[in-house]
Amino acid sequence: MAFTPHTQEELKDLNIVAGESYHIEYQNKDYYNGEETIEKGNGIALVNNGSIYFNVIDPYGMDKMIMKVRIL
Repeated sequence: MAFTPHTQEELKDLNIVAGESYHIEYQNKDYYNGEETIEKGNGIALVNNGSIYFNVIDPYGMDKMIMKVRIL
């Protein structure tokens, strides 16, 4: 299955609110072996200089800032 993230314009059109939690899908890159997987989870929206990011907790329990996401 191919992962197609929302563009920043699409995210802006969805009226993403900073500090709100959203159910998202994102591409995760493994710290140890570089394997890429598609993960689903909740992310907290952050808006910085007009760009929308999401703070997620990856499968290892580490915080990550993700820019390429798909809102579910």
